[in-house]
Amino acid sequence: MDEHLGGEDGFRTMKNHARFAWWGFPILLLIASGIFSSRLLAERSKVVVGDGNFHGKNLFAEISRTPEFVFGFRNFMADVSWLEAVQIVGSKEMEPGDYDRLAVQLNVVANFDPRFDVPYILGGLILGESPDHTQDALAILSRGRTQFPEDWRLPFYMGFTHYFSLDDAVAGGGAMAEAARLPGSPAYLPGLASRMLSEAREPEAALSLLEPIVRQESDPARRAVLERRIREVTVERDLQAMERAVESYRAKMGTVPRALPDLVRAGILSRIPEEPNGGKYVIDRGGKVSSDLVSQRLSVFRKK
Repeated sequence: MDEHLGGEDGFRTMKNHARFAWWGFPILLLIASGIFSSRLLAERSKVVVGDGNFHGKNLFAEISRTPEFVFGFRNFMADVSWLEAVQIVGSKEMEPGDYDRLAVQLNVVANFDPRFDVPYILGGLILGESPDHTQDALAILSRGRTQFPEDWRLPFYMGFTHYFSLDDAVAGGGAMAEAARLPGSPAYLPGLASRMLSEAREPEAALSLLEPIVRQESDPARRAVLERRIREVTVERDLQAMERAVESYRAKMGTVPRALPDLVRAGILSRIPEEPNGGKYVIDRGGKVSSDLVSQRLSVFRKK
């Protein structure tokens, strides 16, 4: 009888142990991963760099360089890093330090999940908007091209960055030509590549190249970046036209106009163009024309 009871007690003990192993181990694993993840999230805020490379002792960035150490959490880490990158881009007006952080986060995402294609293209486009981060843009796009050699969009946006950010029509046209040879690329790419290689670097020519690209772009985020670039180029085109008009007015009247409508009254311009960002164009006492919303000119279109 005692042996029988002892057997039942031992069976119950074994069942309790099995139940604990079945439920307890996953709970312990979740607790450990939560602690680990919170440590990573705390560390990620310490990323402050100036050249787009990993610096200091940031745990999140350092671990991404050996992603096998996070075992089955690589996709989770990539998602967390991508959310951080999206938050950086969500800033109303990005500062140089924001572009630095974005460059790091994009590389962290690529380290954890190199087959996640969105950060390569969208991140490369946004980095290309900063004159100091065009090389970072090309580097992340190049990483994407290595992972997705048949995706025409990657050399396409590399060409876009070369042409519109670095004033390098040769490299831009060459990258566009490479994109044109890949399956699924738009029919207009060969012509676009040849125009890049042959046309003068003028805002009007740039707009004629940008507009068909925007019409073909179906992704809302990438389309927004391209539309923003069109507005920037439009402002530069308008400012250059009004600067020429001011010089004509000076030659005709012997002085600069007091207000931009004077250029219309003098018959030099047919109208004052609308500022595409919703602001207005103004002229100072020295005859310098500017936008009240855009403080920085696009140097890529300035005379050398």
